Amino acid sequence: MASVTTRTRLAFIGGLTFFLAVLSALLWGLWLLVMWMTAANQVPVNSLMIQGEHRYLSREEVRQSVLALPEVGNFFTLEVDRVQQQLQSLPWVYQSSVRKQWPDILRVYIVEQPVAAQWNQDAMVNTHGEIFRTRHDDPELVSLSGPDEESGRVLDEYRELQQLLQPNGYRIERVHLTPRRSWELTLAGGVKLLLGREDVEARLQRFIDVYPGIAERERVAYLDLRYDTGLAVGWKQDEETDNDKKRGTKSNRRA
Repeated sequence: MASVTTRTRLAFIGGLTFFLAVLSALLWGLWLLVMWMTAANQVPVNSLMIQGEHRYLSREEVRQSVLALPEVGNFFTLEVDRVQQQLQSLPWVYQSSVRKQWPDILRVYIVEQPVAAQWNQDAMVNTHGEIFRTRHDDPELVSLSGPDEESGRVLDEYRELQQLLQPNGYRIERVHLTPRRSWELTLAGGVKLLLGREDVEARLQRFIDVYPGIAERERVAYLDLRYDTGLAVGWKQDEETDNDKKRGTKSNRRA
């Protein structure tokens, strides 16, 4: 009986020892794997895949932005949120998503800013009326200007006024909201319209009705529509008038 008990005890101790040995080996192997995975520059990001349609944002700009992160040297410790934050700092990036793909690939999907117009000579505004600080001269884009906090309002006003003008063959090149919240438009061809702060659409309709009947329209510099009825016309000063004035001034001096 005693020998049976002894054998049972020895078998238990042997089994426990074997289990502990296997567990220790697994833990050791896991520790080595973690150390290998987290070792600096052990497994760098070797492939950067950029997806999305981009008109203004260059892929090289995206690549340089990602490579500027020190963490990109280690695929396993690289946090996708950190990469996303870095990409969102680029002016032309509206939205971005980042995903890691085993063993060393970083996938980036970028939605470019849906640009709507130029803003204040040094920035752009997107289709949501949000300003982003970059510059790209595109003759197809309207130029908007005004207080920054009014960017959405200026964009909305441009859309409404352009809808009114377009059927009559006019195109807006510039919309300006003055510090006093007065509206000014410049049409393709250079004619400037002063619309004031109130009844803007009614005053613009007055321009549409009256302008075709103005003689020598090519000499019109601006139209002031800030009246209850009617308008005032400002004429371009032709070169002959300028030259006559200069000659007259010189003659008077000689006299």
